[in-house]
Amino acid sequence: MEALLTDGLSMLDIPLSPDQQRQLEIYWSELAMWNGKYGLVNASGDELVIKHFLDSLTAVPVLKELPFDTACDVGSGGGFPGLVLAVAFPDKKFTLVERSGKKALFLANTAVMMHAYNVKVLSEDANLVKERFDLVLFRALGQFTQYFPTLYRLTDENGHLFAFKGRGEEIKKELKILPDEIQKKTEIRSAHVPFLEDERNFVIIER
Repeated sequence: MEALLTDGLSMLDIPLSPDQQRQLEIYWSELAMWNGKYGLVNASGDELVIKHFLDSLTAVPVLKELPFDTACDVGSGGGFPGLVLAVAFPDKKFTLVERSGKKALFLANTAVMMHAYNVKVLSEDANLVKERFDLVLFRALGQFTQYFPTLYRLTDENGHLFAFKGRGEEIKKELKILPDEIQKKTEIRSAHVPFLEDERNFVIIER
């Protein structure tokens, strides 16, 4: 994991300190230990590093362009991208929302082991979260437009909704469902994940 992660970080031009890289290694180790029991992610080995760790980290250069102090990862699951990005942005506060109790417990325990003190875990449905955030993150293979009302509500005024998505062609079809005023505030940014051939894009919606 260490060599692949280091090479990927170099390709993305993301300088992480030895302590930050150690945090990610602890996270990877905990995933390897508990994934079979909790069903956290559908990947292992190099695939886990590429499709989850590096995929999450690919957003770092783009997120550096956005002003935010608080971030919320909705439907965090195994902790991607929120737990990884919390390491990359130690001065920002991250809230991981996960309604599965066992997954939320894993996230909370892992954050403590990583010494990721800027992370808070909420074990509840996103519809019940009343707090608003500067940045709302969403990473899933399905359509995010069905969750849009909740995601948009959680995004603070002048904040941004940031979705990790796949093919640009499919994204454009999804976005047509949203109101015109929302589409005008939407940007699609192409992304290249190291060692991954699949097409990846970010959808950024300004509140």
